[in-house]
Amino acid sequence: MRVIALCISMLLLVTCDTSDDDMRGGEVSIAYLWSLATSDSVDIKQDYTIRGYVVANDKFGELSSSFVVADATGGIVVEVDSRDVDALVPLFSEVEVRCSGLTLGRTAGRVVVGIKGDDDYLVSRIPETELYNRVRVDSTSYHLVEPAKRRIAELGTRDMLTYLRIDNLRAVERDARWVDIDTLTGERLTTIRLFTDGRDTLRVVTDARCYYAEYPLPDELVTLCGILDWHDGAPAFRITDRAIINTMRMTKP
Repeated sequence: MRVIALCISMLLLVTCDTSDDDMRGGEVSIAYLWSLATSDSVDIKQDYTIRGYVVANDKFGELSSSFVVADATGGIVVEVDSRDVDALVPLFSEVEVRCSGLTLGRTAGRVVVGIKGDDDYLVSRIPETELYNRVRVDSTSYHLVEPAKRRIAELGTRDMLTYLRIDNLRAVERDARWVDIDTLTGERLTTIRLFTDGRDTLRVVTDARCYYAEYPLPDELVTLCGILDWHDGAPAFRITDRAIINTMRMTKP
């Protein structure tokens, strides 16, 4: 079996049309914002807005203090200083993000947006009290967003932080849980598990805080739905929606 390694080059991720409208401001694509992240930290001075659907947040514990908004061109992480982001920006809601005055941060293979950071952080979280000055949630447009179907071998830079569905996967490990437990402290550890389609192998990262962390890995074929993220120096799939994983039986031991 081959483990798919995705080489992410931040400067080659997208080809964008830097039209006059883009330079003046207005609604732009998420891919265009990515193209502006030419260094580790870039302040957004134009009055840009982006629009898309929330394809990942903290609803099930896989992310914390952030959400991912995606449009047809890609996805981006929005940092938020809140312990319950889903209550503010529900999963699959349509949102408009006003980017003027925010800062883009380039971290490994992903781009994040938030307020200007300090010496320790390139980008800081948007305070919860200021969130609705920056983010407009259109509750009337809420619907179950359809993920793009991919095979492991098809995954590429265009898929980073977008909502995906990968079918007919099986866990490589047997008799294991989604996360490991520290033998000294008893604490959960964010863990990489491997899934295969019989030919290629997918890295799947599970956050220690997610609600199913101590559930056993499935022993049958499953469908995984989520985003292609970045973890521990390489791309990793992050499950962000359990509602349409029809073949997975999540039974706590």
